[in-house]
Amino acid sequence: MDTALLEELGLTKNEIKVYLALLELGSTAAGSLIKKVGMHRAAVYDIIDLLTGKGLVSYVIKANRKYFEAQDPDRLLEYLESKKQDLIDKEEKLKQFLPELQLKRKLSKEEQEGTLYKSKKGLKSIFEDILKEGKPWFVFGATGEFKELFHAYFIHFHERRIELKIPLKIIFNEVVRKQKREEELKLSQIKYLPKSYLSPSTTYIYGDKVAIINWSSDPIAFLMRSKQVADSYRSFFDILWKTATP
Repeated sequence: MDTALLEELGLTKNEIKVYLALLELGSTAAGSLIKKVGMHRAAVYDIIDLLTGKGLVSYVIKANRKYFEAQDPDRLLEYLESKKQDLIDKEEKLKQFLPELQLKRKLSKEEQEGTLYKSKKGLKSIFEDILKEGKPWFVFGATGEFKELFHAYFIHFHERRIELKIPLKIIFNEVVRKQKREEELKLSQIKYLPKSYLSPSTTYIYGDKVAIINWSSDPIAFLMRSKQVADSYRSFFDILWKTATP
């Protein structure tokens, strides 16, 4: 049988082997179990102790001998519930610990000048950070790759941006004008620059951060955290904005 699900529940391969053997054997002495699983005697006893602690194995004593048996498989659901509760407890502890971690990050923030992100998953981290930051978002050098590469996430992202009332000012290259992005980018101001301004990368400015993205099937982005740099890029954006046309 496929034991992958049991492994996902947190059981080791040997625990699964012993548990399944006990299901087949029913109430049995250690000798029969050891013979069936083909493992060292001490290892089998250690595993039985672990499974007993998880509520999956029990034993009775007959004529001064222990007979082990697997509990009803329904106990797996109870075991899963206990793991879920354990995760909830850990989540609560982590929530209490987060402020301290965030403070440490804040104290070391000035030392962290930039972060490199690779792949679509890495870019999503930047998009989620834009929503978390909640500040006006400025974009130039855009040629529509966000929508082309992310499809459904693109739509979901902008829906959330609008809900958070994050304004967008974006400068597309002229090649995008025919796509009529105004109809899908609400809460946005859009302008265009001539094809001669076509850039191999797109620049995002939000809060004290600047992200420069090189688009491809496996994109890469560099995120800088610096108020001085962000202010400088915003000033450059203002110059481009005056040059661009609606």
